[in-house]
Amino acid sequence: MPIRPFLAPALIVLLIAAAPGTLRADAAVKAVPTPDLSKLAPARADELRKIRTSFEKARDAQSGDALAETYALLGTAYARNGFHEAADIALDDAAALAPHDGRWVYLRGMVAVMQKQDAVAKGYFERALVIDPDYLPIRTAIASQRMAAGNLDGARQVLESYSSQHPEQSVPLAMLGDIALRQKRYADAITQLKRALQLAPDANRLYASLADAYTASGDAKAAAEARAKAGPNAPALYDPVGHGLIGNLDPTQATLTAPAVPAAAAAQAPNTPADPVERAIGETRSLMLAHKYDEARKRLDQALQASPNTVSLIVLYARVEAEAGNLPAAETRAKQALTLDPKDARAYVVLGLAQEMRNDDGGAQRSYEQAVQLQPKNASARIALGVLFVRLNRLDDAIAQFRALTQAGVKSEEAWTRLIAAQFVAGRCREALQEVNSALKKDSNSGYLLQLFVRTASTCPAVGADEKRMALDYGGNLYLSAPVAPVSEAYALALAANGRWDDAVKTQQGTMFVIMRDEGIRGVAPYKAFMQQFQAHKLPDRPWPADADVFNPRRPAPLAAAPGTAAPAKK
Repeated sequence: MPIRPFLAPALIVLLIAAAPGTLRADAAVKAVPTPDLSKLAPARADELRKIRTSFEKARDAQSGDALAETYALLGTAYARNGFHEAADIALDDAAALAPHDGRWVYLRGMVAVMQKQDAVAKGYFERALVIDPDYLPIRTAIASQRMAAGNLDGARQVLESYSSQHPEQSVPLAMLGDIALRQKRYADAITQLKRALQLAPDANRLYASLADAYTASGDAKAAAEARAKAGPNAPALYDPVGHGLIGNLDPTQATLTAPAVPAAAAAQAPNTPADPVERAIGETRSLMLAHKYDEARKRLDQALQASPNTVSLIVLYARVEAEAGNLPAAETRAKQALTLDPKDARAYVVLGLAQEMRNDDGGAQRSYEQAVQLQPKNASARIALGVLFVRLNRLDDAIAQFRALTQAGVKSEEAWTRLIAAQFVAGRCREALQEVNSALKKDSNSGYLLQLFVRTASTCPAVGADEKRMALDYGGNLYLSAPVAPVSEAYALALAANGRWDDAVKTQQGTMFVIMRDEGIRGVAPYKAFMQQFQAHKLPDRPWPADADVFNPRRPAPLAAAPGTAAPAKK
């Protein structure tokens, strides 16, 4: 398998030698150029000058997430006016200042879309998904690109893994229905489209697709009835991050339907949900992404005043309080939701999270188990329970929770990752490989399962030479089709497992260079351990670095402690 040329060996040597903690947080921030505004309308140019002046003043007074958002706002303003290079630099700076915030990486992908750089956009979207897998617009952007490229199975995979955990969202169901229709799986298309319409009855465009599915399946009467209801409205995709930058992304058609719009118009944009509860939930989640918990509380108070005793709002309020570090309030809110609906599994999950944060592992276990009992396929509940068991070194119990999801057909990459990791810790890596093999027999095109096979077969001491050569073949094919960082590292493991140490080093070096270029030096740290082992001709004995969270999960902690509330210990 040919190796891509390595771009900057001297730089990687410096990166390996440098300790991330010795660098200032703003070391990777680049100067944002001031574009030539002479071709803009005078009013627009004056507006941008004022934005730039405000940025310069705020930059010197802020740090961390607040500074990252300031850079992102400047980047958004430049992008909306066509200054894509300056916008990308500003958003790159935002991502460097807040590497755990997927919004800014996602916006870099949006800027690449505006420039018609689809391959570049794909890389950013994939990285954003790793950072923030719960932000639906990131997934729909990836799925849209895959659909446009004809990779329907890949699009289906990224949507199913979300929809299994968020069955209340109409957009992924609509897209899954479209994919099933294109793949001539007409019964599945009908099921998904009908489910989407139940959640979004105003999305009458879906009736046209439903009519096509009925026609193909031979039900002329149902097709005629559906066709008569068809109209122009698509399901609402609420994207407060991307909409003000690029306009409406219609995920059901995999196209952009409008140019960029001013941010002030975003609130009236056609993709804003009409339902006030859904709109409040979307806006609150956006505020949570920015760690603006006081504003999130105000938004939920406003929504609850209009819709009192709405369980979904109260559960979200509990999560806001948990993230903010106000754990007593989080538990109170979760219990309030359970009083209104004792069968709400989401409330039990949030209650368990708050209990675990304040060191009540027994209470957390009981809450998670109650959620699992109510919804056996609830990925959030089982994963939370499984991770708790790993932290308590109850590996058999943890494996049972993760396996319950994988064997039930729940599309959860995290469940698979944690299952394999727990089996390695328990000394059962051979069993892990057998489970991945069984899953591949049912879904041989799953890129993630193939990557898991490569990582597992390459690092399991009980695996023989034939399977290691198979891992090399799979890894090489994955690398050629999607050379993103996790795939590149898996391929490097396969090269090392087959004795090709120099090629493994070069592949890992190339991966680290791309990460350095896109994320700064802090993003390189997770890749250094394998790099050093490859250089020493030592094969890792685990599919991920030994200090990775999947092997050593820490106690969950608030993202930002509330005033007067100390964050609990993480051990």
